Amino acid sequence: MLAIKASPKTYNRYKHKNYNNWEQTQLEMMKYVGKRKHSSQLTEREKQSLLRRLRGVKKWDIIKHALDRIEEKGIQATYDDIASTVWNCEIIEYKIDYNKVLKRCEERVVLRSKAITNDEYNLNVVYSLHSQKVITVWLNHINDRHATLDWSLYDPDMKVFGVR
Repeated sequence: MLAIKASPKTYNRYKHKNYNNWEQTQLEMMKYVGKRKHSSQLTEREKQSLLRRLRGVKKWDIIKHALDRIEEKGIQATYDDIASTVWNCEIIEYKIDYNKVLKRCEERVVLRSKAITNDEYNLNVVYSLHSQKVITVWLNHINDRHATLDWSLYDPDMKVFGVR
């Protein structure tokens, strides 16, 4: 079994009343590690809850990997372009990943900006709701609607945590 730990900073972000609740949530999330829920499978309540949580973050940090991707791919995007994606976007998917370095489960949301960059592309951004960091970015052509999407990767019954 994978180990789970919480730093004081992480623990406070969860706003649980005590560590046992945080640990219980982490254990429940373990059931969904590697699973995804496509936006078409999200309820309106789940979408609104995720957007509320994303938009509630005061400042998104961008990890080195995301900065490297911007440079490698020649993406014409500033910090403001990336951070503002949460205000002008479509949710693409919700997923749970296990962060081996931090030894915890993380909720991540993939967003597609409605704005156009590099002349004919939309910026796609992966946000970690737990670390409040931008994990990676890439571009998709504005007309790309993923006709070849592998639906076997998605679970319509997956729980979306934090839905109110």
